[in-house]
Amino acid sequence: MKKRENYIQDSFVLMIVLLISFFTSAVPFVCLFLYGILMITMNIRSLSDSERIIPAIQTLLSLIMALAAASPAAFILLCSCRLFKYSQVVLPPLFYLIYALAAFPYAAAEVVLVSMLLFSAAIVIFAAEKLILSYFSALARISHIVSVMAVREMVHKNLNKELIAKNYLADKNARLEERENISRNIHNSVGHTITAAIMTLDAADMLFDKDPGLAREKMNTANERIRESLLSIRHAVRVLDSESRYVYVADLIKELDAVADSFSMDTTIVIRTDCSDISPDLRIPHEHNEFLCGAMQELLSNGVRHGGADRFTVSLSAYHGMICLKVTDNGKSDFSEDNSTFLINNGFGLKKLISYAEKCAGSAKFTNDHGFRAVIKLPVYKEEKHE
Repeated sequence: MKKRENYIQDSFVLMIVLLISFFTSAVPFVCLFLYGILMITMNIRSLSDSERIIPAIQTLLSLIMALAAASPAAFILLCSCRLFKYSQVVLPPLFYLIYALAAFPYAAAEVVLVSMLLFSAAIVIFAAEKLILSYFSALARISHIVSVMAVREMVHKNLNKELIAKNYLADKNARLEERENISRNIHNSVGHTITAAIMTLDAADMLFDKDPGLAREKMNTANERIRESLLSIRHAVRVLDSESRYVYVADLIKELDAVADSFSMDTTIVIRTDCSDISPDLRIPHEHNEFLCGAMQELLSNGVRHGGADRFTVSLSAYHGMICLKVTDNGKSDFSEDNSTFLINNGFGLKKLISYAEKCAGSAKFTNDHGFRAVIKLPVYKEEKHE
């Protein structure tokens, strides 16, 4: 930027000197020739990084042209020779003073006066150059600042768009998670009672002709189970509005016992629970409590439906910052290591159990060796012990 402005200014001064030389010089065509050489030199200087050679050549050519012009005003051309600091101010009056005293020693006073006028003119040109360069430098800074502000504004707008998109996705994921929570709780809560109600209605149908009284009793039991399903649905929805974030394990144990009692009601199914390896005073997240109850219901229902199991063992324990629910049965399920992935991916219950456990940094493992076995582990965050 600075070289370009200096080139424009120097070209303008050189053109003025050329016009002066046409009216004052005895050899105007020599001045014209020197003008062309100086223009080439200034072009080379504007394109090169030379600090001494090109400026020295330009100074010599400018001095020759000033002498050829035979006019004191032509020495202003030396203002374009930036040979050293302040050379623009010093060279014009200095060279003229040396030349004039040698050529006109009898007119020393007039020579000194003209030298002072050249010095003043050089100072004015130097100041004007500085002002022009400052002006264009300020324009460049303003342009840079505007560009930076425009880029920042664009980045800010992009960040706002990304933030809006992230908030939208977070809200959408929260709604999806809430829907998944409701569907899992309803499926786990209602599945076992509906299964038991169907089994009871099948039994009532077979007993209807032989023992109408017992059949009616079975139908009443099925009706009661269906009502329990409705209550479970309402309970699953209320969970989302619950203000309590944590519950005691003692409450979880009571709910697991209630699930076992409800499931084995009016059947020959035997469910043994063991919660001796966990402290009743331990507090766990409310969501874990709901999930583990639903998981137990799901695993009991699966054991009866798919394996024909009639004996279950349910244990609850806690160690190494994890709470562990184990459910085993004596069923004859076809679940195996070879087809486990297929059965899980194409089912609903087990897939939901794995999804929740892994989302909480826990695990859900299933095996089938002399009966189906499920082991579900969930983390218990001690630092969030209090509500």
